[in-house]
Amino acid sequence: MSIQDVKVDDAHILKIITEPQSRKIMEAIQEEPKSVIQISEETGIIQSMIYRRLHKFEKHNLVKTTVKITDEGKKSFYYQSKINGVNVNYENGNFQVELIFN
Repeated sequence: MSIQDVKVDDAHILKIITEPQSRKIMEAIQEEPKSVIQISEETGIIQSMIYRRLHKFEKHNLVKTTVKITDEGKKSFYYQSKINGVNVNYENGNFQVELIFN
């Protein structure tokens, strides 16, 4: 387990990970990789919104994406959170976000 200071726009990262849908998605993929269909069934969030959130997570390296090939030869994507915890400090009008990675 490692702690990494996030240097890129901490307030933006904080916004991304604290949105209600983002929290539900991250919770769903905390323990094991899941497909968008599995995440949608578990959270009740529509697939298009999940894809948008996962794209944001990938952009900031917050999820691990695994590709599996089905017996029919189709690609299937599975996502798992890289985040194990978050520490936030607010001082002099600035946020400092520390992400604790798995």
